[in-house]
Amino acid sequence: MIFSNPVPITDGAFQIRAIGARVTVLVEDGEVLLVDAGFRGSLGMIAGGLEAFGLSTDQIRRVVVTHAHPDHSGGLGELVAGRGIAVAVHRLEADIIEGTAPTRSPLQRELLATMAQPILTRFMGSPVPVDDHLEDGDTLPFGIEVRVVHLPGHTPGSIALHLPERRVIIIGDALQYKLAWRLSPPAAGVTQRPREAMRSLEKLLDLDFDTICFSHFPPLRDDPREALRTLVERHAT
Repeated sequence: MIFSNPVPITDGAFQIRAIGARVTVLVEDGEVLLVDAGFRGSLGMIAGGLEAFGLSTDQIRRVVVTHAHPDHSGGLGELVAGRGIAVAVHRLEADIIEGTAPTRSPLQRELLATMAQPILTRFMGSPVPVDDHLEDGDTLPFGIEVRVVHLPGHTPGSIALHLPERRVIIIGDALQYKLAWRLSPPAAGVTQRPREAMRSLEKLLDLDFDTICFSHFPPLRDDPREALRTLVERHAT
């Protein structure tokens, strides 16, 4: 089931809709790498999005999770079951994905988190083994260079992925792109350490890119490096 058409990013990269988030798809030499998996129940949408590009779930070799919030990781269990798909996440959040640590509500206000927990529980996925415990600077095994950039703050193990050959950054929830289509900090209501999150973004300014892909917004292609520099400078302390 597809609620919107896939969004092309560049050669071998596009985004498809899942429940609660966008999933980024990288394709090289017939193999597929997914970034994030949406809430539980997203498998049909992911499969449909792949089919729109002549691909199938059988071609997925690895799923990289940008962070362990359930709108990014809840669909993992049904996606990887019986398919031999490797799962990669930063080492600080691997225990959440594997079910040896509790899944915390993304909501930072305690009352809201308590009220929303019954709803969130319905969309949280089953635990899955983690094959790759990622660190800053790691390169994923794929046909093109996919480099891990650790961006703690939104969550302790939040990461972005840099594709230098494609000049793309897949940012997860470490940035937003809204409010008259302006780049803005990660959403405060679901960010554990907002100041740390902003400091983490400074390392992106040393990278080469001309597109930023988000988990909840359209890609930013209009001079994203300058937009990011302006944002970082405005929030510098």
